Amino acid sequence: MTGDEWLMKEFQTVFDEYYRSVLVTDEKGKVIRVTSEDDQQYLGKNVFDLEKRKIFYPSITAKVFKSGKRENGLQYTNTGEIFDIESIPVKNEQGKIVRVVSITKNSSEVNQLKNRLEESRRLLDNYQREVARIQQEKYEDKPFIYTSKKMEDLFELIKSVAAVDASVLVLGETGVGKQMVANQIHLLSDRNDKPFITINCGAIPENLLESELFGYEEGAFSGTRKGGKLGIFEIANNGTLFLDEIGEMSLALQVKLLRVLQEKVIMKVGGTKEKKIDVRIITATNKDLSQMVKAGTFREDLYYRINVVPIHIPSLRERREDIQALAFHFLQKFNQKYKKNVNFGSLQLEQLLSYSWPGNVRELENVVERFVVMEKPIFFREKEAAPVSLASIEKGEEEVANLFEFLENVEKQLLLKTMRKCSTTREMAKSLGVNQSTIVRKLQKYKLIKES
Repeated sequence: MTGDEWLMKEFQTVFDEYYRSVLVTDEKGKVIRVTSEDDQQYLGKNVFDLEKRKIFYPSITAKVFKSGKRENGLQYTNTGEIFDIESIPVKNEQGKIVRVVSITKNSSEVNQLKNRLEESRRLLDNYQREVARIQQEKYEDKPFIYTSKKMEDLFELIKSVAAVDASVLVLGETGVGKQMVANQIHLLSDRNDKPFITINCGAIPENLLESELFGYEEGAFSGTRKGGKLGIFEIANNGTLFLDEIGEMSLALQVKLLRVLQEKVIMKVGGTKEKKIDVRIITATNKDLSQMVKAGTFREDLYYRINVVPIHIPSLRERREDIQALAFHFLQKFNQKYKKNVNFGSLQLEQLLSYSWPGNVRELENVVERFVVMEKPIFFREKEAAPVSLASIEKGEEEVANLFEFLENVEKQLLLKTMRKCSTTREMAKSLGVNQSTIVRKLQKYKLIKES
């Protein structure tokens, strides 16, 4: 081997180590020479056309023609590959570009970046599937329980809305089940195998809500996580995002939410790049947003964006036909949970049906759970046939000098009322859902046997 041959071989070895290929274009951007077999397909083609067709983009060679100087950067191909390109202009005596030489580097860092990106996408897909599974399990034991015509009509509306991607605003008092309605829309939609994420806008401080929704880049503010953080919009991508208590969102954040709804793009806090997303957004509130619009505390344009299909959930007092079915559903649920066999007496059912339930389904569930746990009659104020609650005591509705005196007085009044309806202690026990021995003991305690 001659010295020149040895030198050329060494040069080729070094070239192969650090560079993948060389591509040369003429003064118009037409590819006239390549060194790689893989790049033979580009011969005779124009880099501007290749970039336009997304064969590779952005074209670093095309950048040179625009800037007139050396350029370098990452170039993506339609096959998903990423290359580190350096393009150098060759000029004549008049300073006009006559050739552009583009060198593709063998960059292990680029490959590592690509692998990390693919791993991140895989982890995100797995995370979204896991979130969807957890959400599904969460609602499996919470079916829609109803017998009323109002709820039947509501469910028909839910099925209709689920079939399209229109924005939905769920309205109703606290405790009526707005989140369950949103979840039903998701489960009946084509997105049901994707995440269903819930965010309570009133439960997260304003300065944190934006970063929770949009995520943030590393260094966006002090205390940020290394590598930044995914936002809820990204995690819910292709799925459904439920924004509860939308009326609590600040005007500044309302502007950013409006842009997401209009343009389907997000930008992380501290970021510079926009990202396309595909998320169905369902909102809910117990406030009158139209009045908030008039007061200037809620954006009118956002109101019309989220209120394409309003769904109003009637309160429990507006659909009393459902109370008994719900009560027995919760009774069975909590009997199974606490391994008990408690049942309602006729008096308890009568009072459950006559109470106004200002806390709606959530309050009913709480009352039934407490009844199962304590295995004692649900205490009612006889004048309203309503459960005595801590809230009523705190508001001063009940004059209570001593807790035990108060409970004993309510228990005694309940026994007296039941005695007027029942002729035996066995009947009383059945009515109140307790053992006969308990009734006898209580009657003796309050000396009601003599009174009777």
